[in-house]
Amino acid sequence: MSNRAALLLCVLLSFGCNAPGPGNEQEQSALTRQFIRVTKEVPAFGGVTREDGAWVVSLLDPEQRESAEARLRDIFEEDAAHISVRVRAPRGSASEQMKEAARDVLGVPGVGTLDFDETTGYLRVGLVEVETLESAQARLDTLGIPRDQVLFQAEAPIVAR
Repeated sequence: MSNRAALLLCVLLSFGCNAPGPGNEQEQSALTRQFIRVTKEVPAFGGVTREDGAWVVSLLDPEQRESAEARLRDIFEEDAAHISVRVRAPRGSASEQMKEAARDVLGVPGVGTLDFDETTGYLRVGLVEVETLESAQARLDTLGIPRDQVLFQAEAPIVAR
């Protein structure tokens, strides 16, 4: 293969990895994109859950409630009225062992990451499709992982660049 052909192949492969496609943030639902903003922008964010079909955003600091509610109104506008805000313990009691026990949650479509956050003491489950949260919760329930030790957060998919 000539140097020119090799260079062309490298350029094509480089741009191909950055092209929009399945799994990229552009392909995520509007709801997932909103919850990515919640994860990044809500002060003292402590996870998102679904209870009885309703969205619940948890906080790790009760003093941030007013700021968090204002941020949710900015993100969701009139739909923010349908999202509950709750305060949870600032520190969980999860562990690396609990993370290992929860590993099968990664098999749920829409779950992108699983990590033990040493700074908060919670397991973090990253959702690239926030609509699959209830399936992820159900899988963790069957694995015996206490829901109060898990922070679900929306995230953009990890893509090769």
